[in-house]
Amino acid sequence: MEAELFERFSRQVLLKGIGQEGMKRIRDSRVAIIGCGALGSAEAELLARAGVGFLRVVDRDVVDYTNIHRTHMVGEREAEEGKPKALACQEGVKGIDGSIRTEAVIDDVDSDNAEDLMRDVDIVLDGSDNLETRFLINEVAVKKGKPWVYAGVNGWYGTVMFISPRKGPCLRCFMSPEMAQDTSCDIIPTIGTVTTMTGSVAAGLALRYLAGDEPEPGELILIDGRLMNIEKVSVRRDPQCPVCGLRRFEMLSRRPSYGVARLCGSRAFKVRLNRPVNLEEAVKALERANELVMARPGWVRVLTKEGASVTIVGRLVIIENAKDETAAAQIYDKLMRAVGLSSM
Repeated sequence: MEAELFERFSRQVLLKGIGQEGMKRIRDSRVAIIGCGALGSAEAELLARAGVGFLRVVDRDVVDYTNIHRTHMVGEREAEEGKPKALACQEGVKGIDGSIRTEAVIDDVDSDNAEDLMRDVDIVLDGSDNLETRFLINEVAVKKGKPWVYAGVNGWYGTVMFISPRKGPCLRCFMSPEMAQDTSCDIIPTIGTVTTMTGSVAAGLALRYLAGDEPEPGELILIDGRLMNIEKVSVRRDPQCPVCGLRRFEMLSRRPSYGVARLCGSRAFKVRLNRPVNLEEAVKALERANELVMARPGWVRVLTKEGASVTIVGRLVIIENAKDETAAAQIYDKLMRAVGLSSM
């Protein structure tokens, strides 16, 4: 088995910092990627091609046509179906290497589940689209002593940082929650070349760590995808940092909200349920109500009479093509009442 492993990854094994021992470590590793959009899909594809043994991919959103220009492993078929991004990412990974163990989690990442999602992995990669989720990842990482890779993109620019909470600064040492206000859910301009560059750097740092060649903590990497410049800025640990210095975990102490809310980075809305939906019963009820239903393993999509698309998966109901939050709430309430599922 080792001979087959080293043959498949022979070029990688030749690299300084990897070798046969590093390749075995990579194959035995467990990784969680939070977010399966542009950044997360690039990270997942590269880690899969590098031979990571287990990938947990987490996302709450579905694929639409605006995602295709920058998101790896999806195309028009996934957009037409409105496939959950986590499932699309999982299928892409399995298509690259069927022996990789994968887990697709279609859910919000919040104080209820963040620790469970990160507890049994060796490293966490940031593929999220908002600072609140990143602050939450950071708090779990500090609390558990778990390394993670921060990554973000805005326009032509990307930022990446390997964070080892026991050895260097954490995210809160140089970012504050005020930065998340008003902009955390904005639809930002992006281009696939920059998200892929940024995801590649993040995946590269993760692979170095997994192979036993740990990157230097405290180096913030700045990527200019237009002028093709990469710089590094040294970040120092703040002894008075609320998270890694004073160990106050404010994000983890917040309770999740269950109302209608906009999905960050998109024009869709979500409703968080307090328990998963029984999809088999939901399909029957929707069909009895003469709704146009497309059922797939693990998720259901409804094309409503109002022209909206409603995806039901796990604990989430995602509403696309609604004019605003009020319209999304009305579509949700009407649909749920019509089919007798309002108690879900």
